[in-house]
Amino acid sequence: MILSICDNLDILRILRIVKTAILLIKIVVPIILIVSCMIEVISIITSNDVEISGKLLKSWVRKVIAALLIFLIPTFINLLADLGSADTNEIAKCFQNSTNERIEELTIEQAKKYIVQAKESLSNPDYYVANRMVNKIKTDSVKNELTKELELISSYISMRNEIYELAKKYDSEKYKSLKAKLEAISDEKIRERLLKEFEENVKSRDIGWWWPVGSKQTTTLNGVTYAEGEPATTRITAYFGGNDAVHKGLGGGHGAIDIGAYRDNVIASKSGTVVYPGKNDRIDYPDQAIKPDENGKYNCAGLNGNYVKIDHGDGITTLYQHLYKNTITVRAGDHVEQGQVIGISGSSGCSSGPHLHFQMELNGTRIDPLNYVSSSNPRP
Repeated sequence: MILSICDNLDILRILRIVKTAILLIKIVVPIILIVSCMIEVISIITSNDVEISGKLLKSWVRKVIAALLIFLIPTFINLLADLGSADTNEIAKCFQNSTNERIEELTIEQAKKYIVQAKESLSNPDYYVANRMVNKIKTDSVKNELTKELELISSYISMRNEIYELAKKYDSEKYKSLKAKLEAISDEKIRERLLKEFEENVKSRDIGWWWPVGSKQTTTLNGVTYAEGEPATTRITAYFGGNDAVHKGLGGGHGAIDIGAYRDNVIASKSGTVVYPGKNDRIDYPDQAIKPDENGKYNCAGLNGNYVKIDHGDGITTLYQHLYKNTITVRAGDHVEQGQVIGISGSSGCSSGPHLHFQMELNGTRIDPLNYVSSSNPRP
């Protein structure tokens, strides 16, 4: 029991204070008594009154005895400790060990224990306790080594917090970044643990490209509207590379697919950053159904009508054209999530009827969207 008390940092610090106090008493009090005794001796010598001299002599003797006792009592206690029980000897050892070196040694031991605890729990409270204990260490080399361990633990805790933040509010870029960081953790045990928590709590919404027409029903999360359910019933009215009468009249083959839809939610096929429209770009082109002139040509202003362009990274962009006026919900620079509503389908711009013109480009070259999206598997 005494051993456990003697290994307690708080007890040792108290004992060190007691030792310092005893030392001060042993030095200061005798000096005061000696000075007082000298004054009384002088008074005795110079006094002609026998009665006063007797009283001063008695007082002098008492003070001499007190000074001797102050010196002798600690020695007597040490003697008792040497002759006493094992517990008494341990208490004496506590007094002997309550030095800076012993306190430093125990501080390091406790700091290491708390670091292990923080690493196991990956919780902020345990980290703060370990950090506080490390800051008490005086030996620079040990302190620096343990501080590096704490920095690693802090990074693990931050990544763990990111997992649960991402579970509440999904962001595809953060998803990719966090997964890469977790996979790069050198500590195998921590890596496997955090990857498991990541997989259990965060589901990627970027599994594949989604059909760009959303469901009729929407949900709102953190101010963002999603139409992630089964899409409204639609059909393809013009395929990529088609050369029907309308596109012949526009002077070339069709570099997109047209999806017959009207007043349906249009969603981001995948997460990305909005490129168009900018703050001052028009989003109020009215719906119209253009007709060819006598030569079969379609001449119309605002070819794309109201539209959105999204950059998805890796050189891929998507365009969503002919949206209904004033329904576009995003602007250039906005980050959009997969399934987020970006507008409503219409027939604005150069359109022969209600539809969504869905276009994909790879490094500036138009590609067939049906290599990426499918109405039969709209949410892969």
